[in-house]
Amino acid sequence: MRVRTNIILAEEILKKIDIIAGEKHKRAAVIETALLEFIAREEAKAPVGEDIEVADKKAASKTR
Repeated sequence: MRVRTNIILAEEILKKIDIIAGEKHKRAAVIETALLEFIAREEAKAPVGEDIEVADKKAASKTR
């Protein structure tokens, strides 16, 4: 299930997304692909036996 959301991005990032997307793809598809790849890398870095929720809490505490 997809959920509509609003995000704020730097204009430079949005321009690059548009270039990558071209006319054949949508911005959302490019962003979704990038985020899926990022999540996969983060999950691969998580210690064995530690689920991503614990890693998410650690990341959230670093941003505060």
